[in-house]
Amino acid sequence: MKVLFLTQTNELGPSSRYRVYQLVPHLRKLGIECEISPAMDSRMYQRIYLSRRNAPKLSAWRAAWNQRRADLRRVDKFDVVFVQKGAFPGFYSGFERQIAALKPLVFDFDDAIWLPRVGGIRLLRVLHRERTVQDVLRCAAAVTAGNPFLAEYASRFNRHVTVVPSAVDVGAYWQTANSDVVGWIGSRTTLPYLKPLKPVFDNLGVTPRVIASGNPARLGFPVGFRLWRLETEINELSQIGIGIAPLRDTPWERGKCGVKLLQYMACGLPVVASPVGVNAQIVIHGVSGFLVREIAEWEEALARLIADSKLRREMGAAGHETVKKRFSVQHAAEGVASVLRRLV
Repeated sequence: MKVLFLTQTNELGPSSRYRVYQLVPHLRKLGIECEISPAMDSRMYQRIYLSRRNAPKLSAWRAAWNQRRADLRRVDKFDVVFVQKGAFPGFYSGFERQIAALKPLVFDFDDAIWLPRVGGIRLLRVLHRERTVQDVLRCAAAVTAGNPFLAEYASRFNRHVTVVPSAVDVGAYWQTANSDVVGWIGSRTTLPYLKPLKPVFDNLGVTPRVIASGNPARLGFPVGFRLWRLETEINELSQIGIGIAPLRDTPWERGKCGVKLLQYMACGLPVVASPVGVNAQIVIHGVSGFLVREIAEWEEALARLIADSKLRREMGAAGHETVKKRFSVQHAAEGVASVLRRLV
């Protein structure tokens, strides 16, 4: 079986990295020939998402359009086309319709993309249309969704929906030193999730370690900032001792797939998280971490973990086992392979 994967970005983009790039070596071991075609290459991704300067967006869209036109001309060489989160930035559905008329199309998504976009590029927020998402879901031969919340929406428009949870390569992470450093990993668009925790950090006298792109000065409180880079990501994670994942409780956040929690837990870190969406399915409260809502609960949970190295070690070990058993990249690859095989 030969599969063409059309990704939104190269492996620098988290959705493309976790939903496609890390799965491909395992899919090949399962007998599936894979070729990846990103709409946005690494140079353009760096300029648009990781640089503090404004990059020209139209040139990126033009390059993506030309790439997808070229991909259409070679679809006949493949048995299935797997589209990750949209063939073209801004969610123009014309490419998916043309592909679906030629080959079975699998559509994969890991965000609540039918909702108005939160953060990111303004042009994409302006162009967003829910009916475009529904159009793609209808024309797909099968859909893979990152969590049950997303799958429920997709099932309104497609009868062949499978939940394939986002996963991490547990073997790529290493156990951390048992430290009391509070840390968070994310992106420039998700930095604002940290703002409500300012009184917690102030009261505890904590300067959180933040691994991200963007401008940390916008948070309004001091952080130990580390610029996110793919090649240093795991090493940076290994230097923190407690992972945090605050979220608002809105439909957009319920569509998230909890990758940062999986990263923390793969490192053997205890976690403190908002009980929103899959966070509540990943974290076992009181075993692998704490699920908290109110500011007072955040403060109490972090204070306990900072003070108790034995508790950090026990919770971290429990979380590591959870990721190995339920959220490994091998399991995710097998889920995708099963969907692909049903179409051929």
